[in-house]
Amino acid sequence: MAEQARDLAQAGQAAAQPVIEMMAEWGRVYLRITDVWLARGLAIGAFYLANRYLTMRAVRRAVERRDPDNPDQPADPQVGLEAEVDSLLVPVIFYSQLGYQYFTSILNGPFLKACLQTELEKVGYKEPIDVSVEKWELPNLLEGGAGPLMGMMGEERVLGWLAELQISEKASILSTAAGDSGIPEDVSTVASQEDVEEEAGPSQAKRARLPQQPPAQVTPTAQQAELQEGPLKRQRAGLLQHKDSPTAQTWLKAFSCLERGEAMLTRRGYQQGEGVGHLLEGLVLMELAEPDAVDTFLYGQSWLHLDRPKLNQLTSTQLQANPDSTTYLLIQALQLPYGHSRQQAINHVIDIVLQHGETDPMYKHLAYKYYALGGTVWQTTRQPAPALSAFASALMHKSDHLPTLYFTALCSMDVSVPQAIRQFHHYIHTAPTGHHSVPSAHYLLVTLYGRQDPSVHRDRILHHYNMAQQADSYRLPGFNPVRIWLKDPARRVYEQVMAQPHK
Repeated sequence: MAEQARDLAQAGQAAAQPVIEMMAEWGRVYLRITDVWLARGLAIGAFYLANRYLTMRAVRRAVERRDPDNPDQPADPQVGLEAEVDSLLVPVIFYSQLGYQYFTSILNGPFLKACLQTELEKVGYKEPIDVSVEKWELPNLLEGGAGPLMGMMGEERVLGWLAELQISEKASILSTAAGDSGIPEDVSTVASQEDVEEEAGPSQAKRARLPQQPPAQVTPTAQQAELQEGPLKRQRAGLLQHKDSPTAQTWLKAFSCLERGEAMLTRRGYQQGEGVGHLLEGLVLMELAEPDAVDTFLYGQSWLHLDRPKLNQLTSTQLQANPDSTTYLLIQALQLPYGHSRQQAINHVIDIVLQHGETDPMYKHLAYKYYALGGTVWQTTRQPAPALSAFASALMHKSDHLPTLYFTALCSMDVSVPQAIRQFHHYIHTAPTGHHSVPSAHYLLVTLYGRQDPSVHRDRILHHYNMAQQADSYRLPGFNPVRIWLKDPARRVYEQVMAQPHK
């Protein structure tokens, strides 16, 4: 029963459709799963022959989506019962154009491949795979592809499902984050807890996640050690008085990684590259993937102040010797400006990491790379579907990756106001005290509630506006204040509500 319940727990909400409509097959395609290393032959096919049930179950969990409001209806898309052992050729059946559009959305982004890889690893197949689609059997569609548009309502529903992937069973149960129990939290419970928190302040569960020990007492010896000379000494000094904050602790650890990397590079005249790995560790801990932020931290005069030409030369030399070095490919990709070249570069890093598997030093940072990819796609194309697909892939590898949770909500704002509201609540519920995006999330919730009926959501608007101001006032040293384009719309909604007579 528990397995069946997990299979039924899928993301999103879809309007009920008559059973008779869902039972008629609308179309189908064939999903081909192959080995990346072609010299290995048909290893995936052989694995399927020896493990038919487990293999098909893994594929179903990655591909299928059920309507939670109509659990008795078949999944749409639905995976066929058997596969052809030519590599691995799996029929995928659609009962509506909506199911087809959902499938093409996860196929065109990185989510489907990443999800299939993870599910197959869980049943024992750990080799890197590729996925493609052939034999399109769809009404009024040409072989290989483009079909008629669903219309705005259908598109919004598909995008809503993609947005919900971040708090879905797929994202939670596939998490490989250290210390993650793997037990998904019921989404409806999160929503109801938020309603309670708005009335009575943080819930007991939220308070339980906050540090229970008193603030750490820094001994003079420890403080002197942390205030040792280094390019980030001023930044470290500002955070020392907030050492009880989980966010401050993370940033102090990140500063240590960055300074270690800087020291290794500069002391060796940029002739050896061990320090680059430490630089990346620091950037990951600080959740920095934006080109301008990466550029500032690496080269800014009041930050690491690295020698850009020398680091670029070291990177080029190392990549000439080893073109598949994901450490150098990633540091190079992160410095590219937003655009298709950056998108391709990050995708290339991800592909190589997945081919190498856990032996690659950058494997543990897959969530960060998918987050960087999603942000790049969004900034480059302003298309929510591929961006949300990348974010969902990030959350498969780390279900509580905070910047991904936040940007999933931000990306969802133009898709569905209710979806975005749930996403921001989930981020706030997950984030520790002091996380830099918490004030922005509260301000954006004020704006989103204002897009609905401000009179109905008056209490929520007042609550989140006050929480935003409070969180902003507790901002850690070095964190930028909330941007005006986020605060001004929320302030206007707040003033509008305050000007109305309260019943």
